[in-house]
Amino acid sequence: MRGAAARTLLPLVPVATVLVGAVCYPALVLAWYGLSRDAVPSLANLRIVLADPETWRVLGNTLYVALWTTALAGALGVTLAFLVARTDLPGRRVFQGLLVLPYLVPPFIGALAWLYVLGPAGFLNQAWMALTNGSDPLVRIYGAGGIVLAMTLYKYPIAYLTVAAGLARVDPALEEAARSAGASPWRTARDVTLPLVLPSIAAGLTLVFLSAMAEFGTPAILGFPAKYFVLATKIYATILDFDRPYNLHIAAALSLLLALVAGAVLALQRWWLRDRGFGLVTGVGRAPVLPLGRARPWAGAAVALFVVVGAGLPLLAVLLTALTRAYGRPLGADNLGLDNFGVVLFQLPAVWRAARNSVLLAASAATVCVILGLALAYLQQRARIRGGTALETLVTLPFAVPGTVLALAIVLAFLRPVFGLWLYNTIWIILVAYVARFLALALRPVAAALTQLHPALEEAARASGASLWRALADVTVPLLRSGLIAAWVLAAVPALTELTLSVILWSAGNETIGVMAFNLHEEGKVLLSAALASLIVAVSLGAHLLARYLAGAPPPRDV
Repeated sequence: MRGAAARTLLPLVPVATVLVGAVCYPALVLAWYGLSRDAVPSLANLRIVLADPETWRVLGNTLYVALWTTALAGALGVTLAFLVARTDLPGRRVFQGLLVLPYLVPPFIGALAWLYVLGPAGFLNQAWMALTNGSDPLVRIYGAGGIVLAMTLYKYPIAYLTVAAGLARVDPALEEAARSAGASPWRTARDVTLPLVLPSIAAGLTLVFLSAMAEFGTPAILGFPAKYFVLATKIYATILDFDRPYNLHIAAALSLLLALVAGAVLALQRWWLRDRGFGLVTGVGRAPVLPLGRARPWAGAAVALFVVVGAGLPLLAVLLTALTRAYGRPLGADNLGLDNFGVVLFQLPAVWRAARNSVLLAASAATVCVILGLALAYLQQRARIRGGTALETLVTLPFAVPGTVLALAIVLAFLRPVFGLWLYNTIWIILVAYVARFLALALRPVAAALTQLHPALEEAARASGASLWRALADVTVPLLRSGLIAAWVLAAVPALTELTLSVILWSAGNETIGVMAFNLHEEGKVLLSAALASLIVAVSLGAHLLARYLAGAPPPRDV
């Protein structure tokens, strides 16, 4: 029996190794750096950070853009989710797919897109200055306003998807009962539907706030020129400030401050939901549709215009910028061509190296995440080990904390060899960070798929003489095919275009495609950056379509 128990718990070894090496150890090293000087415990770093007026100004900037983004993106997401899920909005099924498009575009590409529309040489400002004979630009995109605008339009899908999922779980019978009692459609929506989805709304707003607070790419692209820093970009700038004594210790202290704010927001959300008696209300049936009446065509037109302006216009601006020969000159046949794509694809070997690195990292990280996710899900649901909840919390932690905090923790943890392994300044340190970051994304679909698979199938295989591993390979894994594919894609797609971790962890020869696009922009090579950004968007959208196809593909016939 002891041998059987040991074999059952064998999957715990790789899971524990990864969690200790990629989560616990870096977190402890980060805390030690923030609370020490010269290998001696010290509060000097915290005193410097807390006594510096710049820290409070940056913290104020962080909260300002995060709160405004949460308010605007939350309002957009909730409204659009309700219109699509509960009204007779024309073209609802089409909008279901189109409204998610901004979520598939990497945030820093979204910032570049709006820079090409509203920047000093952006198309809108060019048109305005042409009409007004060279007056000042109509809109100034750099600073807080531009950051909030870009993040709002690329983060509202988080609230939209969360609230839409909550509306799908509401039992239609409750709404029908309210209607039978004489309540109008809008009274029913206000007094029944919305209160039931308040937990989903709260979850969506929390996710938007945490995502906005942790965002690096957008504040970097739209904030650096105006010297407008948030905590994520301040940590990055402090890491690169090699002339500052104890710069890594100061950055660690700033990271602890950012992690503390994120933890406080999560704790506040849990407290708010705990003190309110919400229960999951699910049922079957068709949800009632609220008639929009005379406003129906106007609502449809407004949503269509929002999709065109919010998603289509920026991406079109990226493409037009990529096709432009001379940035800032008016569009025309003599100023359009494929020259920039030619340079990016055939004259910059680093682009192909970065693309190869990104594909290798994304595929490797996704594969490791799926294997570990399956092991952890099996331990929780089949082996019923103690501490399963604690393991899941450790898995979620790197995804919940800001990416800059995780990247700095990984840097500090592997500045020196660990057990003879030298990871710093290699591509493998990025892989460790990706696995830690995206393991939570792979765990959820695998765990959900395993929950739906009855253990009797494995038990029948074991009763027929199959070993545990043979039962897993021949029965469990084939039946979990769609869940495993979904988990692999969920981890691979964001890893393919990731920037926040990579921009801190990359080294010469180990660039990723996101870092390459960011560096081209920072070097002032706007046209080349736009061309590479166009290719990244095309790859992201193509990967999403492929993922949907693979996830929906039927299982093999012999299963």
